[in-house]
Amino acid sequence: MTKVAADRIEAQQDGLRFGDPIGCRYHWIAPDAVDAYGDIVRRVGSGVEAAAEAFERTASLSEDVFSGAAADMLRTRAGHRHEESVGVRDDLRGLGRAINAYSDVLRRHRDGLEQLRAYAVSAGLTVRDHRIWPPIETLPNDAPQKEADAWERDWKAYQHCFDAKIELRGARRAATRELIKALADHAGVHPDEDGAGAVAAHRRRVEFGELRREAAEEAIEAVQAGDAASTARHTVEVLKRREQAALGDLEELVLADRPPAEIQAQAEKVAALHRELTGARAEAREAEAVAEREQARANRAARDLDAAEEARPRVVAQPADLRGRLG
Repeated sequence: MTKVAADRIEAQQDGLRFGDPIGCRYHWIAPDAVDAYGDIVRRVGSGVEAAAEAFERTASLSEDVFSGAAADMLRTRAGHRHEESVGVRDDLRGLGRAINAYSDVLRRHRDGLEQLRAYAVSAGLTVRDHRIWPPIETLPNDAPQKEADAWERDWKAYQHCFDAKIELRGARRAATRELIKALADHAGVHPDEDGAGAVAAHRRRVEFGELRREAAEEAIEAVQAGDAASTARHTVEVLKRREQAALGDLEELVLADRPPAEIQAQAEKVAALHRELTGARAEAREAEAVAEREQARANRAARDLDAAEEARPRVVAQPADLRGRLG
């Protein structure tokens, strides 16, 4: 018996070895569907562009058009929102382009598999169940030369198909890694970094990914609490101006010797504004306290993450057990 003369290829990936049936069926998502989704993401990015332009126009309002403390606060917040929306716009556009590029890769992969199948059929190889089957492994020693030549020709054709399949799969996997990287950059999460190690805390292990999520959540809560406190302070300032204006109107009514009913109505308006201002001040103080607590938590979470990434021990403050120490 004569063994296969073709050299074995060191390309064992996912169990595929030289001499195995070669799959030539495309079973991934349709490239057109991926392309359509990429177009949707890019359209959303274009929609964010309109919001970015609106924030930019608001942030650039001149003092002649809108002035005062409220105007300054509005311009500042619009400037921050403009920066955020521009970042989101760029992320979405980049992600849409990455998805569209991946659809092209899938399209080339599908066409390559079709060409691979067509080549196998034209070369006389057996194609069954969406697989290209290898030739028989051995020939009898007394096989005629014509049969031996055909057998060798079939193995060379199979060799070509195997090499083409490995190349197609390698290109698709490389493109998949690029897409995953683009998704990770957009989401701000990198699984390869999150799984790089862990740190000890409370007699258990905390993964870097968990610390990153914790820091991100605390940061978001701190920003939200800061916005709430800023809004509460703005409300107090507005009510103070309204109360001062109402007091001025009341003084003018008294000096002008207006009817008592009119003066009484204005006095009640001043009293109502004062009560509203008192409540707003209490809410502002509470919002300030919440903002300080949330900011402290965010700072602590950020320090924990920095310490973990720099391989420093994580210090966790716990109340001292004075009762046990003092007996």
